[in-house]
Amino acid sequence: MTIERLLRIIPLRMRSLFRRSDVERELEEELRYHLDQQIAENVRQGMGAEAARRAALRAFGGIELSKEQVRDTRGTRWLEELSRDIGFGFRSLRRA
Repeated sequence: MTIERLLRIIPLRMRSLFRRSDVERELEEELRYHLDQQIAENVRQGMGAEAARRAALRAFGGIELSKEQVRDTRGTRWLEELSRDIGFGFRSLRRA
């Protein structure tokens, strides 16, 4: 990995960690945009509105699955899970 690439990736990953709600909202918007584009394409090809939506969702492969794939490619999932595990550990210790 080159230093230029590293300098570009680090701020994006930090943003994914510390501005999670913004990143999730943007991900939702982008996926919704692509789904809407596919629906519009299906309608242009002569499908009814509901049939176009169902076909787009089927072709898309599931919105939640796509979200999970994007989250996995960010490379921050292990940090998120570590943070949750540490929090759980502290809560467990406090109760005990």
